[in-house]
Amino acid sequence: MATQRDVARAAGVSLAVVSAVVNGTSHTRMRESTRTRVLQAMQQLGYQPNQTARSLRLNQTDMIAMILNKIDNPVYGPLRHGVYEAAAEHGATVLLGDAETMRSGSQFLTRLLSQGTVDGILIRGEGLLDDDVMAELRSHPKPILILEHALDHPWIDVDDRRAGEIATRFLVNLSHRHIVFVGGSGYLSQQRYLGYQQAMDAAGLTPAPHLATGFGEQAGADGLRQAMQAATAPTAIVVNNIMSAVGVLAAARDLGIAIPDQLSVVGIHDVDLMQHLRPAVTAVRMPMYQLGRAGVEALYDLIAGRPSAGGVITDPEPELVIRDSATALTRIRD
Repeated sequence: MATQRDVARAAGVSLAVVSAVVNGTSHTRMRESTRTRVLQAMQQLGYQPNQTARSLRLNQTDMIAMILNKIDNPVYGPLRHGVYEAAAEHGATVLLGDAETMRSGSQFLTRLLSQGTVDGILIRGEGLLDDDVMAELRSHPKPILILEHALDHPWIDVDDRRAGEIATRFLVNLSHRHIVFVGGSGYLSQQRYLGYQQAMDAAGLTPAPHLATGFGEQAGADGLRQAMQAATAPTAIVVNNIMSAVGVLAAARDLGIAIPDQLSVVGIHDVDLMQHLRPAVTAVRMPMYQLGRAGVEALYDLIAGRPSAGGVITDPEPELVIRDSATALTRIRD
């Protein structure tokens, strides 16, 4: 097995130069041609760095944790992709946990908080973690970054208010006037509802109360049934979460409501499934992949002792994906 000394001999450089290249340190100055020569020698000799020794020397494990609420939620596919890709660029692997199963004293939480297990923790779904779990996480000496708005931790998030505005403005431009906002709860849902209110106010329309029925398919179905009981039935719905839009479509069929001819539907978030439904669902695509990448970079800033450049991601902004579930209103129902 090749050693750093073998690489140094093959590249014609000192052992210190090889060590600097292997560890990515910047205090050893060298020409780019020298670095290239060392990397070529490593490849030719099949040299593999001793990651265990490197981790001990740098007090790093080259592993980060990511905790998500409902990790099987398809909305998180692009987020996980962004996290995995950015973590790999830092030479790290990702330990994945589900917020719904984390309890104080659980095996995963105990392992997560063990000395030297991870270099940092990413969390989305902080509101689903009970107070005891959050207290234990906050006691961890390694940094934590929240992948949503937070008051007492560094955080980074997508622009939920803008998403609500984009969805509602699209429906307003299709001549809809009776538009409701269905589903969700908590801060991010409030932000999306504020975006809905903003677009309604800008059009001189009266926003309907937020039907905060929760997340998921059943929440969407419940929200639609509540909306249709209003004195003036809506002609369009903004659904807080794209999976809740599936429930809206199912309930509409059960109630004999034709989409989009009698009711237009726009969901927030987008997943591949939405283009295969009938009708295919118009949605606001959130930059979740970019959130994953930006979250890892911000976490590594914290790991390095630098301030994190967190906040709301505005570039790229949420993007409207127009499909078949929304159409221009041809007859206003009063």
